Amino acid sequence: MIELALPAGTIKEAMAAFKAGADAVYFGMKDFSARKGAGNFSAEDLSRIRRYAIDNSKKIYVTVNTLIDDRDLPRLYETLKTIDRYGCDGLIVQDLGVARIVRKDFPSLPLHGSTQLAIHTVSGVKELQSLGFERVVLSRELNLDEIAAIRKACPDIELKVFIHGALCYGFSGLCMASHLITGRSANEGSCAQICRSWFTDEDTGKRYYPFSLEDLDAGLLVRKLMEIGIDSLKVEGRLKGAEYVDAVTRYYRAIIDGNDEKEYKHAVSVSFQRKAGCGFLEPLIPGRECITTGPYPGHRGERIGSVIDQRGRKILVETKIRIKPYDGLMLLLPDKGLDTPYRFSAHPGEQMDGKAILTLPDDMRIPKHTPLYMISDSSLNMKAIEEPRAMMKREIKASILIGKDFLSVNAGDIKKRYEADIQPSEHTADDSIKRIFSQSGSSDYSLSITDIENETGMDGYYINPSVLKSIRRDFLSLLGTELNDNRTYHIEIPGGKESFILPDRRLLDGERTPWNMEGVTIDGSTYISFPAVRYDEEEVFRKMEEKLKTLENPIIGLNNAGDIIFMKKHPEYRAFADIYLYLPNREAAMLLKEEVPSLIGGYLWVERDEYGEQWPFTPTIAKDYHPPLFISRSCYRHDGLGLDCRGCSRHHTFHAEQNGRRYTVYVDNCSTIVKER
Repeated sequence: MIELALPAGTIKEAMAAFKAGADAVYFGMKDFSARKGAGNFSAEDLSRIRRYAIDNSKKIYVTVNTLIDDRDLPRLYETLKTIDRYGCDGLIVQDLGVARIVRKDFPSLPLHGSTQLAIHTVSGVKELQSLGFERVVLSRELNLDEIAAIRKACPDIELKVFIHGALCYGFSGLCMASHLITGRSANEGSCAQICRSWFTDEDTGKRYYPFSLEDLDAGLLVRKLMEIGIDSLKVEGRLKGAEYVDAVTRYYRAIIDGNDEKEYKHAVSVSFQRKAGCGFLEPLIPGRECITTGPYPGHRGERIGSVIDQRGRKILVETKIRIKPYDGLMLLLPDKGLDTPYRFSAHPGEQMDGKAILTLPDDMRIPKHTPLYMISDSSLNMKAIEEPRAMMKREIKASILIGKDFLSVNAGDIKKRYEADIQPSEHTADDSIKRIFSQSGSSDYSLSITDIENETGMDGYYINPSVLKSIRRDFLSLLGTELNDNRTYHIEIPGGKESFILPDRRLLDGERTPWNMEGVTIDGSTYISFPAVRYDEEEVFRKMEEKLKTLENPIIGLNNAGDIIFMKKHPEYRAFADIYLYLPNREAAMLLKEEVPSLIGGYLWVERDEYGEQWPFTPTIAKDYHPPLFISRSCYRHDGLGLDCRGCSRHHTFHAEQNGRRYTVYVDNCSTIVKER
């Protein structure tokens, strides 16, 4: 049976998901999570949800899915120690340096590739598999046919696919808009959601939301993913609440189990949903419906009717469902090409079927036929869900020796003797000892008493329970000290450090792209780079092989994990890590150097201009280089501007502006690249 995995911003959402039928949840810890705005999990939360998951045959996945620079590696190491202490069913990572540390020092943590790794090709999946990843979360830009092809070519690794929630305009993991415009890095979990803000088209002066994609609602396409053989289905939304998690879980649980999902559709819509569709899962053929949100990028819930008349603050609406007191309602009012939300609640006494008279909070004039949306349903308030209290414990087997005036506890190499008042009794205290010592309070350890040896010379004996509890607490404290994980992050000293400095990164751009498949010659070497995004990988590799035969002293830029596969087949060529095969830290650099021995260098992660010591090569800082804001599979001409596909030349240049900043938008073969001018 396919797995249904839900987001959990806090333990409350995790429990809501499990109670509603989720097979798994994924969540971040307090640090290194791609959703800094979520509540995220403490060590105690992880301990409790891990215990609950094991006891109830559920799974938990922990996200460490941000890029991490050298100075934060020791702190990352402590986070990994915490996760390793309690365990998880998968560690979702973006940073290949994190993967290297996990593979080396935390082998019990299964590696899962985050969608932020931009894995969208067969070679990308196969490279992660060779690195020890057990599962890959595929990029959200793939359609069903492309997913099926990857599944067929990669049968021995688990694949996970997004089915519901927000879609980014920029390709998974490659978006730089938030960093470039606000200084907040999406690759560090602080995305400012630039794609949800309005821009102005410089040719028409029209304001619009050209980069705000509709929400994904895969619906019955889930059954096709099941037929393809996908292992796990992922819902987006760690910033959303328990009501959303509950509703979406029930909706997809019904679909997976072959039950009627229609009764849950309303709850999904009003919990949180923008204009929704199947996103990229179905091929983006000419003439299709636009996959952007249109003039309003926010939560619109369910359209339930429209306004047919108004008298002062009273409006008469025609509605397809019953409106109840305190339901949240919204009207979308046109405003210079955009829609402005006008929100209000239904009053007591206004519940009515078919037609209803509603009272507005002020005398706003509402045009006839204005759509009416329900954005919250007063009858869907969730009941409180009890959170798990049991903690995840490491069980330690121990034996106890009872003497005339002492009690000795032995757990492997750890042994301690305690003075105790042992009194004769008609019965032994064995049962009492086992019961008291099985309790563990807040300790990470629990004792399993396997043997009690009586050397008192008495047939029966008695020990005061308060004495036993005191001994248990002390011994558990001793275990915590003796078994404490004292490992620390160790900086390796690579041998034979190379110091090849790459050219100014601006010189390597193509005419319209941040990569260059034609090559540019600088100081006797020709730099040629793979596209970070490609949908016919075999053709790209073939063209690269043909081009390389014509070049002198070529050096190949790698922009995706899949490019490593190419270099393994062609070790005769030199290579460098280009801007989209991120090098945020020394560990990532060492992993790439181990995988590609002919690697001579690489650009430091473009959001950084400093790095630590002990790299296997000197990274080149891409100073003053501004990569594109967006690289998107969505067509700006069709989805953003709403232009007809008929007569399209498939190559266009547009210009946009926002708050005094000007942008050039390139559209080539229905894909989009947005650069700042």
